[in-house]
Amino acid sequence: MVLELQKPRPIWQIMFSTHHTDVGLLYLITSLGFLFMGGALALAIRAELFLPGSQIIADSMTFNRIFTVHGTTLIFLFIIPFASAVGNYFVPIMVRYKDMAYPKLNAIAFWMIPPAGALIWLGFADFTWYATPPYSIISAPGPAADMWIFGLKILGVSSVLGAINFVVTILKCKHPDMSIGQVPLLAWSFLSSSLIILVAIPTFAAALLMLLTDRLGVTGFFNPAMGGDPIAYAHLFWFTFHPEVYVLVIPAIGMMYEIIPRFSRKPIYSFNSGIFAFVLLSIVGFSSWAHHMYATGMSFTEKTVFMVGTLAAVPASAMHVYNFIATMWNGRIKFLTPMMWSVGGIALFFSAGAGGVANAAMPLDFTTHDTYWVVGHFHLFVMGTIAFGSIGFLYYMYPYVTGRMYNETMGKIHFIMSFIGTVLVFFTQHVLGLYGMPRRIFDYPPIPEWIAMNQIASVGAMIIGVSMAIFLANMIYSAGKGKPANTEDPFGVGGKYYYPFEAKNPSH
Repeated sequence: MVLELQKPRPIWQIMFSTHHTDVGLLYLITSLGFLFMGGALALAIRAELFLPGSQIIADSMTFNRIFTVHGTTLIFLFIIPFASAVGNYFVPIMVRYKDMAYPKLNAIAFWMIPPAGALIWLGFADFTWYATPPYSIISAPGPAADMWIFGLKILGVSSVLGAINFVVTILKCKHPDMSIGQVPLLAWSFLSSSLIILVAIPTFAAALLMLLTDRLGVTGFFNPAMGGDPIAYAHLFWFTFHPEVYVLVIPAIGMMYEIIPRFSRKPIYSFNSGIFAFVLLSIVGFSSWAHHMYATGMSFTEKTVFMVGTLAAVPASAMHVYNFIATMWNGRIKFLTPMMWSVGGIALFFSAGAGGVANAAMPLDFTTHDTYWVVGHFHLFVMGTIAFGSIGFLYYMYPYVTGRMYNETMGKIHFIMSFIGTVLVFFTQHVLGLYGMPRRIFDYPPIPEWIAMNQIASVGAMIIGVSMAIFLANMIYSAGKGKPANTEDPFGVGGKYYYPFEAKNPSH
């Protein structure tokens, strides 16, 4: 089986390897470590908000630092590296090439992540993952803010290097007998998201550089006292980070495309529409950044253009959902853990998308702007869709990586608890936003409805926390004591999926 690791090897041999499965393993372990670190901060936030007044966090500054690092960690140090782990493992195999196009560059891109993560965690900045000026250039204390900026710069370079590698591997290194239309949808998802990165990330890199020179007092791009415009930063930020949302979600959708046909025991309903939807999302992702900025004084015409641009993503997203449902229809579905996570992810993707459509409408946006509605919508998208797709795929690839099966019962308990917890937390936050509770606040007045909904959300978060402890125990125990897996068909759904390109030595 091509995906399995060699016999146990010294850890240094894996750490300094440039083989794509070894680099993928490093990405995987690192991203999971940051998942638990960022998740622990989320639990601290929800514990603090369980009741009005200070509970476990001493002051608002500490609270701001915690949720800044929480957001930065889970977006940049969990979701993106996890996708890179999956891409490193599967893309070369799917395009039938011996490795990534540039193996050494691949390893360098990974090794930029630990120092960047260290800068972010040691700094513990307080200006949210937006780093919005003028606070971030005038008042945010250093060196925390500067360390965050340097950390994000390093992560940006790492993402660009990784994207270049994926694009070249898929377009230039695929087997000569394989046309681009035959490349599997998972690989297409990495091609699409990599092209978005190459277009979007340089803009944010420039914005960060301008932010840093503003902080040093050399320039005043975003400093109103020096004639700068903070809104310009918001445009640059969202030009990168609205498409970046698709960078996060497209690989997760690609992972579902790998799981759902397998466990439905049917081919994908419409392969070409999946490709088309990926390409369409990559393009329209750049037409909607300003819908985050309706309240900044844009003209009605400009707002209407961006509202329409935002809604243009709906048909492409719906195409994926339709494909998944049509594939499952009349399929001989085997509801094992990876399939349960994927189906749950589709349901939550639909819910988050419906909220996004409502949010794109100007009247509702003005009502819910900077309330917990936005928190609920964004987190339902990130946790409910991206994390569900990613965790489901982790269960899927587990026997291929370890050669052992995880505990199926614990996997299902993990899913059920996570699904219930996610609904409790993020659906409740939507309602909380409609009741007018602002986001990013350390304390809130003792309004009975606010207290009740915050408590429901906090209980939901604790349920997710317990489920993640079960997940961790399952992963660690099963890696050593799990039942040996039949790596040619570990889930008993028939077929042999991954064929070796050639005998490989994972250490090179």
